[in-house]
Amino acid sequence: MAKSKYETHVLPNLEKITAWAEAGATIKEIAGKLKIAYSTLRKYVDLGQDGDERYMALSEAFTRACEVADDQVEAALFKRACGFEYTETKREQKVDRFGNIVELVTTTNKVIPPDPTSAMFWLTNRQPGKWSYKPQEEPEKDGDGSGVVMLPAVADMPQEGGGEGG
Repeated sequence: MAKSKYETHVLPNLEKITAWAEAGATIKEIAGKLKIAYSTLRKYVDLGQDGDERYMALSEAFTRACEVADDQVEAALFKRACGFEYTETKREQKVDRFGNIVELVTTTNKVIPPDPTSAMFWLTNRQPGKWSYKPQEEPEKDGDGSGVVMLPAVADMPQEGGGEGG
């Protein structure tokens, strides 16, 4: 009996699959590296998640590896949302007037300010009850100007070309 793609392409590469997923590769990219159809690899992962013993090793490895990548991105997003400092070191070699090679080392402290977009994204996903990207609209209170901005309908807008009969 012929072996399945799982036995020939997936199982022997389980460590590589884990490494690729930890590095942020998508399941579609991994399928391409394994030279199998995306739908085939997706089926194996799904079957493992549904409890099929034959594919549980793949499913668990893929899930754990994706969590590693997700944790790294989450940490980077948090760091960017809060801002951070780092030291930048530049090394440059120059020849002095006597023909000697001299290495110049420049060290600079850099400050990356907090990024409001990253902070907004973090808060809207971590605390959706308190923070939301699109706040609930309150009904306008008796013509006080609070409410939705209305744009004129297309028919009410002046036409290009200077007006009527033009």
